[in-house]
Amino acid sequence: MRIRDRLPSGTLAVGGGLVVNGLAAYAFITLASRDLGPEAYTPVGLLWALSFLLGPGFFQPLEQEVARIVAARSDGRVGPVVRTAAAIGAAMVALLVVLALMLGSRIRQDLFDGHGLLVVGLLLVLVGLGIGHLVRGVLAGLGRFGGYARYFIGDGIGRLVMVLVFAATVGGVGAYGLAVGLAPFIGVVLALAGQRKLSLEGPAEPVGGLSRALGALLVASVSTALVLNVSPLAVEVLARPDQADDPGRFLNALLIARVPLFFFQAVQASLLPRLSALVGAGRFDELVHVFRRLLGLVVGIGGVAILVFAAIGTRIVEFAFGADFAVDRRDMVLLAASSAVLMVALSFAQALMACRAQGRMAAAWVLGLVAFPIVVALGDDLFLRVELGLLATVSVAALSMAALLVERLRSTTRWAVS
Repeated sequence: MRIRDRLPSGTLAVGGGLVVNGLAAYAFITLASRDLGPEAYTPVGLLWALSFLLGPGFFQPLEQEVARIVAARSDGRVGPVVRTAAAIGAAMVALLVVLALMLGSRIRQDLFDGHGLLVVGLLLVLVGLGIGHLVRGVLAGLGRFGGYARYFIGDGIGRLVMVLVFAATVGGVGAYGLAVGLAPFIGVVLALAGQRKLSLEGPAEPVGGLSRALGALLVASVSTALVLNVSPLAVEVLARPDQADDPGRFLNALLIARVPLFFFQAVQASLLPRLSALVGAGRFDELVHVFRRLLGLVVGIGGVAILVFAAIGTRIVEFAFGADFAVDRRDMVLLAASSAVLMVALSFAQALMACRAQGRMAAAWVLGLVAFPIVVALGDDLFLRVELGLLATVSVAALSMAALLVERLRSTTRWAVS
């Protein structure tokens, strides 16, 4: 009961959806790994990584700002916010799709080993995630976490259903690419099922009213996505010809080590609206109390995860994906440690956004990313240098955001204006 009290409202509902999504995601990855083998699985894994880099990287700001503004509004009117956010989101989707089409041949050959259907999957997932993040922002802002949870259920189960459908028609790598691309659309349909009183009537809100800090949020979101996904991409780029299997091995080990981070999304979804509402009401003492309790829980979960993966992490990877994907205990400990620190950094990021310090949060993420190539340039061990680079990145970002949040809360009289 004490742990439950530390969690923002809606965390358990979203957590339930993420449990289903997580199980479905790992079933999908296991199926792809065992069906395709390490080398053929690598381009599918890269599509998976790119979907999290480009999708949430560009569309997360809209979800966060829509959730923040809707939660802080007293009139309950979501139409003006949604109409403007949809226009901005459509422009982002169009830009990314055009860019992907212009680079289509390079993407197909250099990243996807010539598989054109993986490019199609990438285009589909960009559109689907753009719509999905907007829907999730509205539902989170309104506190409708049941619908928010159903998005993750539809996304996870839909991906598995689609791969089974396409396995019988398309087959091979293409089946997995199309399944990744179509899954967000299924999530959106399930999330909106049964939703009432979501009228979009009324004039669109001015773009400046949606967020005067959208540029900073975009920088922060892309930086966050890079932090989350740069390590498997770095392994792909740095691997020698005789290390062709290593990107797939590293990606699967990282996915296992990030199981706690995956479920931390449930806290993220409900934390920002909760903190934003407290800031809007000027209840800063309560905000500090809520955040400290949550941060203590996050640190405890991260510490336990490190111990668990140190003990049995390598066996979990081999059991899930097979002996061909085995990694060392050191790799699992370092990856688990980076995931634990990343959860802390993400907690501080939510608090900074709620305190309208998006620019400072973006600067902290960028500062963290600067550390990655510096550390990776040291040493020759492929996995070790990337793992240490990732740990340095999240540590610098977390420490920077902690200092910025303390300073922000000390100066509430200068910026906390209704």
